[in-house]
Amino acid sequence: MKVLALIFTLFVTLGFSQVAEPTVFSLNGSIGINGCQVHGDSYSGYDKAGLFVGVAVNAKLNKRSSFELGFYFSQKGARHNANPEKGDYTSYNLRLNYLDMPLLYRLQLNKRFYVTMGPSVAYLISSKEEVDSPNSAGETTFNKFELGINAGLGALVKDKFTVELRTSNSILPVHDYGVPSTVYYPNPIAQFFNQGLYNNILTLFVTYKINKL
Repeated sequence: MKVLALIFTLFVTLGFSQVAEPTVFSLNGSIGINGCQVHGDSYSGYDKAGLFVGVAVNAKLNKRSSFELGFYFSQKGARHNANPEKGDYTSYNLRLNYLDMPLLYRLQLNKRFYVTMGPSVAYLISSKEEVDSPNSAGETTFNKFELGINAGLGALVKDKFTVELRTSNSILPVHDYGVPSTVYYPNPIAQFFNQGLYNNILTLFVTYKINKL
């Protein structure tokens, strides 16, 4: 939580240093799809799809800068399908349902394109793990809270509609290994993310600007 507070303070300082006009609030509704994988398991690839839907309050600081606080239902997890033709008879399906709350700084690059960046906190509503068959449940216990970092690129497509591609990654494990990993990575970033399982998500979504508040 100290990391989140530090990032929040940095973004607030950056944003309000650019204020040139009164803050204007608006409500935005979004719906899209997650491509999901879990870093640290034995599988790779964004093979699981999930729903991404919710609303966000946007605080416009000036013509180029704004902050956005979102409240989204976001389905995450991982999936691996058996492939008997290649001698792979294992299957895995992990469903993680979150209330995701990102706090993002949004910078308008020009009249059409913008970027977003910032931290997020998510609360795990429910989880389900299936190993090798739908009736075989795993015993993994996942942490109730997820701390993540987000970055996205968006574009205005028509009137009040925008589309955005966003990547998000846990920066603290959603499930700890329990014992220290014996695998050593010379890359310090890889070594940092060697403490457990981490959500890694690509989200493509459409947003409609509902109205000013």
